Amino acid sequence: MAGLAEVTFDCKLYGAEAVQKAAYRGMNAFTLDLKVEGDGIVCRLVGNITTEQEAFERAVEDFRKDVLDYQLRAQLQAETAPIRNLIMGLAFSNLRLD
Repeated sequence: MAGLAEVTFDCKLYGAEAVQKAAYRGMNAFTLDLKVEGDGIVCRLVGNITTEQEAFERAVEDFRKDVLDYQLRAQLQAETAPIRNLIMGLAFSNLRLD
C-alpha cells in the first residue's frame, strides 16, 4: 500500500525552489502535489506503488531534511555572491584575449 503524508513549510522561511529540488531527489519513493495556501507551502506526498511503508516514511524524513539543506545552500549562495563575483573578476581581469 502506498503511503500518504502532508508536510507544510512556511513561505517566509523556505522557497518553492528548495521544495522542488528536494522532491526531485525523492521521486524514486514518492510523487508530490505542491500548492501554496496562505503563508505555507503545502506538500502532499504520495508513495509510489512499489514503495514499502517503512521506506516511504524514511523518504518523507529525508525530504524534510533535504528541503532545509537546499534552502540553506540557496541562502549561502546569495550571501557569498558578491565575494565570489569579486574573486572571479580579479582572476580574469589580467587575462589577455588575443
